[in-house]
Amino acid sequence: MEHDSSRSGYHEPAPGFAGPTEIELEDDWGDDYAKTFSINLIWAQANDKDGRSGAIGFEGTMPWHLPEDLRRFKALTVSHPVIMGRKTWDALNPKFRPLPNRDNIVLTHDRGFRAPGATVVCDIEEALDLARQEAIPDDGLDRSEIWVIGGAELFKQMMTLASKIYLTQIDADVDADTYAPDVDKALRDGDWSIVEQGAWMTPEHADGGIRRYRYLTLANNRQPEDA
Repeated sequence: MEHDSSRSGYHEPAPGFAGPTEIELEDDWGDDYAKTFSINLIWAQANDKDGRSGAIGFEGTMPWHLPEDLRRFKALTVSHPVIMGRKTWDALNPKFRPLPNRDNIVLTHDRGFRAPGATVVCDIEEALDLARQEAIPDDGLDRSEIWVIGGAELFKQMMTLASKIYLTQIDADVDADTYAPDVDKALRDGDWSIVEQGAWMTPEHADGGIRRYRYLTLANNRQPEDA
């Protein structure tokens, strides 16, 4: 496990449904850990060119550029821990790595992987333990909210633990080879529900064929397995 300067106070952007209100995970951890915390997933998705929903990436990058979504991503995640997979870390613009004013945690099976400015861990439990561990001295981060920012496999693994998903729905048809979990099926099955649905908006400046976009928040209707 690699420890780096993201554990000290300082920490832009990359670029997103929630449990009953907020799922509380509790245990008998020591005083160095946030005892109550929630896990949020955040991603943006469009349709691929065959009409399949949930498209989030193509050849290691996002197949669009939507500044409004980047600003929202930053506003929601700043001053919190963020957990990501190695491919998501690699996809971040090096100028914005690590994401500032956030505790960057990178999850990978490669124990030799290095992510300067972030902490590298090898399993989800270790990532969550680190995310809720209070810094000494206090770095000003709020560890009661942990944000998972990608990629697809990590989203799938965290679906049962997450209390909320913050989703940007993009009206566009894009090339895609990476897909988010099937939230339409999760809604049909009753595992998740929409608790907030914004109006469709037209972007000021965007590429990738974006016609409009809107924000959704979904809630997990099931208690996490560890609760």
